[in-house]
Amino acid sequence: MGSIRVLIVDDQAIICDGIGKLLEGEREIEVAGKAYSGEDAIEKADRLKPDVVLMDIRMPGIDGVEATKAIKASNPSIQIIAISVYEEDDLIMRMFQAGAVGYILKDISLENLIRAIRNVYKGNTMINPKISRRLLKMLVTDHNITEDLTDRETEILREISSGKSNKEIGERFFISESTVKTHISHIFQKIGVKSRAEAVSYGIKKGLI
Repeated sequence: MGSIRVLIVDDQAIICDGIGKLLEGEREIEVAGKAYSGEDAIEKADRLKPDVVLMDIRMPGIDGVEATKAIKASNPSIQIIAISVYEEDDLIMRMFQAGAVGYILKDISLENLIRAIRNVYKGNTMINPKISRRLLKMLVTDHNITEDLTDRETEILREISSGKSNKEIGERFFISESTVKTHISHIFQKIGVKSRAEAVSYGIKKGLI
């Protein structure tokens, strides 16, 4: 695997540059660029074509939500992780609806930040445990939404949203990894998606997560 190219977005230069310095010491990651506003992020994402964007949310002008929408509209293969100090339900929901596949807090350790970048690059999700619990509390019960998924498939979709691997999901439900893969394949087919990130986005939009 080549280097994962990352664009860092934050209107506070000290944070943006600080994250950049930390990541520059990692062999598997290349800091493709830094952006200090939503407008700058959209332009640089389109020009630099990074693999992953670390997106601040609250910025003057175009905020992280709108910047995420714009980037995903023109470059859908770019994976976006929201990185914020805020835990408000509305912000969490809006970022995932805009197309983010991860949500982490700025107090994250370097080790977990690297893990988050690596996970979303591979097509998985990465959500801070506290944020994951908040997402689960947003769950609404709607028979019309869930009728196509079995109870076990809905449970597995929630586990995927928390960033669990197939092995971890298997251990959680006392089933084999191959059985987990079969469930995930059925989920993808039923809701018409091709990746774990798309499945999580679907679940959030439909109120399953």
